[in-house]
Amino acid sequence: MNYDNVSVELNRLIEENLDPSMFPYCKGNSIRIGSMVIRENKKGFHIHNIKEKKHIATTFCKTAAVAIAKNLVQGNNVTSKAMDLDRTIEKNFSDAMFFSHTLRTTNDEMKKEVTETRLDIAKIRTEDAKRHLDYMIFR
Repeated sequence: MNYDNVSVELNRLIEENLDPSMFPYCKGNSIRIGSMVIRENKKGFHIHNIKEKKHIATTFCKTAAVAIAKNLVQGNNVTSKAMDLDRTIEKNFSDAMFFSHTLRTTNDEMKKEVTETRLDIAKIRTEDAKRHLDYMIFR
C-alpha cells in the first residue's frame, strides 16, 4: 500500500468543499441521499423525491435504488439503465432459486449437470449486473 497516495487523497478530500447532503445516511427505516429517500417494503425498494413529493421508482434490489437516487441527486438520469440492470438481477435471482431447488430434489444426473450449469450462468449474470450498478454508485 502506498501511504503517500493515501495521504494526498485524504488531504484533497479534507480541503474540498463537500456538500454534506450528498452523503447517504440512514434515518429510521430509510436511506437518504440529498433530497431522495429509499424505503423498503414487501414489493421492493421505493425511491421518493421529498422536495418534489414524487415517487421515482420501485426496485428489486437496494443497490439499484441507491444507484438511481445518487445519480438523480447529481443530475444524471440513469434510471432506465439501472432499472434494466435491476430487472436482470431479479430475473436471475428467481432463476437461481428455481435451479437450487431443482438440484436439491432431482435424482437424474443429467438434469443435475444441466441445472448446475444454468445456476452458474444465473449467478454470473447477477454478479455482472450488480458490478455495473456498483460502478454507477462509486464512479
